[in-house]
Order: sequence, then structure tokens, then C-alpha cells
Amino acid sequence: MEKRRVQQLSGNPISENGLRDASHRYILILGNLQSGKTSIFRHLSGHRSLDIDIPKTSVSLSRKALTGRDALTTFLIDTPGTATLFPQGEEEWMARDVLFFLKPDSLLVVADATNLRRSLALLAHAAEFQIPTVLAVNMEDEAWRRGISIDFGLLESQLGIDVVPTVAPQKLGMRKLLEKLKSPRIPRRLVAMPPNLASVLEDLSAALQGLPLDTRGVGLSLMTRDPNAARLITEALGEPVLTRAEALVTEAVNTVDIPPEVHITDALYSVAGRLADQVISQRQVRGRVMDEIGRLSHHPIWGLLIAGVVVWGMYFFVGELGATLVVDWINSAIFEKWVMPTIEQWTRALPVPLLRDALIDPDFGIVSTGLFLAIGLVMPVLFFFYFAFNILVASGYLARLSILLDRVFRLIGLNGRGILPLAMGFSCVTMALITTRMLETKKERRIASFLLLLGTPCAPLLAAMLVVLGPMPATAAITVFGVIATQTLVAGALANRIFPDRISDFIMEIPPMRVPRIRRIVRQTWVQTIGFMKEALPLFLLASTVMFAIDRMGGLDLLERASRPLVHGLLGLPDASVQVFIKTIIRRETGAAELNLVRAQFDNLQLVVTLLVMTFLTPCANAIIVLIKERGLKESVILIGTVSAYAIAVGAALNGVCRLLGISFS
Repeated sequence: MEKRRVQQLSGNPISENGLRDASHRYILILGNLQSGKTSIFRHLSGHRSLDIDIPKTSVSLSRKALTGRDALTTFLIDTPGTATLFPQGEEEWMARDVLFFLKPDSLLVVADATNLRRSLALLAHAAEFQIPTVLAVNMEDEAWRRGISIDFGLLESQLGIDVVPTVAPQKLGMRKLLEKLKSPRIPRRLVAMPPNLASVLEDLSAALQGLPLDTRGVGLSLMTRDPNAARLITEALGEPVLTRAEALVTEAVNTVDIPPEVHITDALYSVAGRLADQVISQRQVRGRVMDEIGRLSHHPIWGLLIAGVVVWGMYFFVGELGATLVVDWINSAIFEKWVMPTIEQWTRALPVPLLRDALIDPDFGIVSTGLFLAIGLVMPVLFFFYFAFNILVASGYLARLSILLDRVFRLIGLNGRGILPLAMGFSCVTMALITTRMLETKKERRIASFLLLLGTPCAPLLAAMLVVLGPMPATAAITVFGVIATQTLVAGALANRIFPDRISDFIMEIPPMRVPRIRRIVRQTWVQTIGFMKEALPLFLLASTVMFAIDRMGGLDLLERASRPLVHGLLGLPDASVQVFIKTIIRRETGAAELNLVRAQFDNLQLVVTLLVMTFLTPCANAIIVLIKERGLKESVILIGTVSAYAIAVGAALNGVCRLLGISFS
């Protein structure tokens, strides 16, 4: 895969000099969240892609020649989902910034056929920039099942551009879409502004002549006090022009009772609604089970019952089926039956006993522990977790859960949108820290980062935890996850009082409830699992090698003696916990997997204490790097130091209380 890095120049998120090339064409893909634009991007681009590293974001740029042999090379750029080009969160800022500073040759707007109004609002806004555009109306099959019919011919005539119905999972419409992208047309402007704003827009357009983008589109952004619109004007036309333009905007703001962006957004959604009413016809369909489930899932009572069933179902699917039955079968039928005997037979001929021990040592062998922990334990349970999580996302249930929990989340300084990064934390804390950008205020991003570090077990760690908890009484699992949930609420409530700033309003479009396509879910899950294993397997092997070397040099005994007052006296844990914590610092899931190997040296209470300390302990190296990038070095050091001290305090408190009350989880 080719790589290209784009540096930040003059404060711009994208450097035009580093990205633009006269021999290339650029097509920017815009679309709402869950519209299927990324699926269309992948189908159009194939596997030849360029990764562009842009500060505080990641944008995939894929190479695809859409015309003949001598045609310009065309790049497709996939952007984060956005409702309009008036951004709220950082990901939405990215979609707008790429439009401003890349100045694409054409746009591909991907619409959701089941919610066309929302998509047409985005298209109406994009049309203000007068860039040649093609509209792909995706999920047409889902719309038909819901009784929605769209007059695509009328829609084309109203918009003045080509409209292509698509079904991304089946690749329907992709060939026609490629053809239409060769010669896109400039869309009609659809929005009529209030007279006072329309007059100011005309004055702005006259003042901004010479901009590389349409003056009306940039003028609309400037009226919302968009700093990058101001920067674009300054770079292209100079500071005096910006001063004159801002004076016109100030004059407009003084003539209206509410902010201009509210007027503009109302106008966008009004025209989108009128157009949707013209082209959509709704036929009666029999009641769908998924629709009824979707309606009940954010009901204050039924919603909680459904959420409880979902949580129980995930625990059973991942914990019982994946972490117990499948892991036990892999261990007995594959590793114990033929992998280890084969490796032992091969290593007998090795002339150096130390090398043989490094491979098959029962405690720290590269194969016996490192390879088994990664392939035999973490990988299968991780697959089961990703599968279940992807089902929740694809079905539309996770969005409804965020609505259900909005009031609860406001107690901890977040709104319902906060469930997305926190839920992502159960997949990968590193990626979840990145997704905190979608939260609107600095307060929300700080609190979400704090809670992710404080006690969110990522999928690999969770997988290993479920294996450890599997043979234990249910009260052990209830205690572990109960403490995690309780401290999240308490810590979040305290952070809500400590951190300044406000909690943003929660507005979310609810995707339709649908039956996920299992084949697609399996494929997506497999890609996620293999992607993780490519990164993690070397680290598992490295952790085993490091531990083997430390043990043979006597370092483990030294660490055990040095930490005995803390480990024995305060936490009440055996010496083997030291090697568990060392591996946890290297990689959280390797520590949990190691705990499963040495669990015979622990009683059940010690296992519960160890699992909680590991959960609250310093996150993996990748998460630390991302945290520093997102929150800065000073804030990161404070957060990491706080959660590490908190981990020891929680472990000590739980150990003391349980022993005082005679609770052993036996």
C-alpha cells in the first residue's frame, strides 16, 4: 500500500501544495452517518489505496482511473459522516475542511434512501459551492421493503444532476455510478434565503470575487463565523478583503434575531423536505418486527428490559460460547493434541537447551504461552466479541441505546452521543480515544478520555477476562463488572463537576432497525480480528520472550521481592501477580491471558482483585501515544498517574472489604 503524508501548513488541516497535482482529479465523497458511503468508496476504489495522515484525523484516499488509459488519474476521498457542512464535532469539521482546502474537481454525495430528507439537506448545502456532483441514492432495497418508492427521474430534473440508485452490499449500481462520475454536472441551487440574508450574500459574493471556490458557498460559511472560511479568504484575497467581508457579516447578524446558521439550516431542511415530498411515495406495508423492536428499544421501561436482554445475550455469546466452549476446544483439540507435541518433537534436535526452553517453556515459552495466548485464547473470543458488537451497530440498536441512556450520561458530563466512544472502548481503547473527537465540547472529550482510561476493558482484555471468570461463580463476574460500572458513574459525576464548559445538545438521526446481513458481518468481523492479530501477535511473542529473559536472569524474583509489600500486604496477591502486571503494562490482554495460565496460584478473591487492578491500570502503549496526541503531554501524564494510583487503591479496598466480610467467591 502506497503511503503519502500531508503536512499542516499555515494552520490549514490540508496542504494544497502537498495534495493537489495538475495530473490528478479529485472526487470528494460526502454523506450522512450510516448512509453507506464508505461501502461505496471501497467498491469503487478496490484495494489500491493511499493513506493520508492529516493532523487530528485520518482520511483514506484511494486511487482509481475512472476513464480511459490516457485520462487523468482520479482519487476518491472518503470523509467522515456529516449532516451539513456547518460542522459540530471534529469529524464533521474534517469533511468541510477537505472541501475547502482540497478544492475537489467533483463531489459524490451518498444519500440514504430510507431517510432522503436528511441526505438532500446535505446535498442542498453542497450545491451552494457549485461543484460538479453525482448523487448516489443508497440502500434502495431497504427503502422498498419499507414501502418507500423514489421517482429518480423527477429527482434528477429537480437537482439538475445525475442520480444513481445503489445497493452497496450487492454492488448494484456501481458500474453506472463509475460512468456518471466521468462527466458530473453542476447542481442547481435549491435554497432561497430570507431577503436580508440574501442581500448580504450578494454583497459578499461581489466582495469575494477571485476565490478558488464559489463565493456564495464560502459566504454562507463566513456568516456562521467559520474560522477556516476566514483563513481561506485571507490566503486567496488578503486581509483587507476579509475585513470588508466580516463587516458585511456583522451587519447581517445585527438584522436578525437568531444566528444566521439557524436561518440557513432551516432553509436547507425546508427545501430538502419539500423536494423529498415531491419524489417520494409511500405505500402501505405490513408491520415489521424490526420496526416494533426499534420503537420499544428507546421506551423508558421496555428499552431497559431490551438492554438487559442484549447485555445478557452478549455475555452468553462471548463469555460462554466463545470464551469457554470454543477456547477449550481449541486448547484440547489443536494445541494439546498436535501443536505442542509437534513443536516439542522439532525442538529436540536443537543443540542449545536455552533456545529450546525459550520456545516451549511451560511458563514463558514463545510457543507454549505467546502463540497459544494469542491464537488459542484471545483471537477466538475477540472474533465473537467483534461479531456481536457489529450486529448491534449494523442493526441500528446502538443508536437507540444512546437515546435511551442520554439522561444517565448527562449525569457524568456527556450526552447520549457519548455512548459511541465508550462502547468503542470495549472494542479498542486506542480507537475509542480517537473517536472522542466526535464529541462537541472540550469538557465532553476530556471526560470521555478519562473514563476510557479509568476502567474500560478493551475487547482483547475483555475476552481474556471472560475466560478467567468462566469457571468462577456468577457473583465474581457481577462484582468485577459491577465495580467497573459503578466507578464509571461515580468518576464521571465527579468529573462533570470538576471540568468546566457545557454539555452539548443531543441531536441524532435514528437509522432504521434492520436485520444485519450476516455474510457481511462475518467478513467485517474477520477483517477486524485479523487486523488486530497482525498487530498483537508480535507483541504477545515479544512479551513472552521478555518475561522468559527476565525470569532466567533472576529479574522476576527480584521484582517479586521488591513489590512484596505492595502485592502481598496491600493487595493480598501471590508472587505470580507481578509477572501478570508486567505483561499487562506491555499489553493489557497479554496480562489477562497470563493470569489464566497461572490461575492455579490464585484463589478466587485474588483473581477478582487482579482483574480489577489490570482493568484500571495504565493502558497499552498505543493508547498512551494516542492520548498524548489528543490531549497533550501534561494532561496525559495527569490522567495516567491518576488512573494508575486509582487501580491500586481499588484493588486494596476490595481486598480489605471482602476479607473483612469473609467473601471469597468460592
